[in-house]
Parts: sequence; structure tokens; C-alpha cells
Amino acid sequence: MKKTLLILLTITALFVTTFNASAQDQKQKVNISLFKQEGKTVTVTITSPNEFYIGGNTHILHIGDKHFDLNEQNNIDGTGYLKFFIPATDFKNLKEGAKVYLSYGELNTENEQEVAEMCKETFTPCWSLGKLNKKLMK
Repeated sequence: MKKTLLILLTITALFVTTFNASAQDQKQKVNISLFKQEGKTVTVTITSPNEFYIGGNTHILHIGDKHFDLNEQNNIDGTGYLKFFIPATDFKNLKEGAKVYLSYGELNTENEQEVAEMCKETFTPCWSLGKLNKKLMK
């Protein structure tokens, strides 16, 4: 009887551990939710159903070959919000359809193909956000 109970507890523990590990191995979901111009600034809001990490680094928005790091970060009720502030003239000069990435900290490469590959990796703090669509401006 003790052996049976021990085996059942061991199987249960393995199942719970495996389930938790696989849930943590998934990359955080991130997307652009809003472009909004206010005066001479365009605000790009990025959201996630999970909180964004707050630490010693900063999040950087990459659009084409331009990088923007002036941002405001909030985590509200488990949801993450990043607002990037881009001068309207800089936003106007961005190429429609340029690839958009978010990184936590500096990326060690400027090669767009390498960035795309890095963002596919589960444990790399880099996310592909698609292509710039200025028609989403509110």
C-alpha cells in the first residue's frame, strides 16, 4: 500500500512539474495595440496579456533601421503596457511596411535577418511585431 501511494505521489509530482515547466517555456505574447498622434509626438502602445519585466534594462522599439527607447511602462492587473514616444517628424519618415521589433535591452546585431531569427527563440528578450502600418493611426 505504501509503495502504491508513493508511486501515485511521484507520478502526480512529475505531471505538475512538467506542466509548469512547459507553461514557462512559452514566449510572452506582445502586440501593437495603438498608434496615436498628440501634437508633435506619436505614441505607439504595445500590450501583452502578461506583465513586462522591470529591471536594469529598457525596452527598445525597432522600426526598420530606427530605434526608439523613450517609453513609459505600466503593469496593471497582470497586463503589460509599453508606450513609446516618437517625434511626429521621425514617425512620418518611417517607411510603410518596415519590420517592427521589440527588445529588452540592446540587440547585438543590426542585420534584420539575424534579428528576426533571434526573436523566434523562446528565451531571447526580442519579439517580432509585424510590419509598420501607418493606417492604424488614430
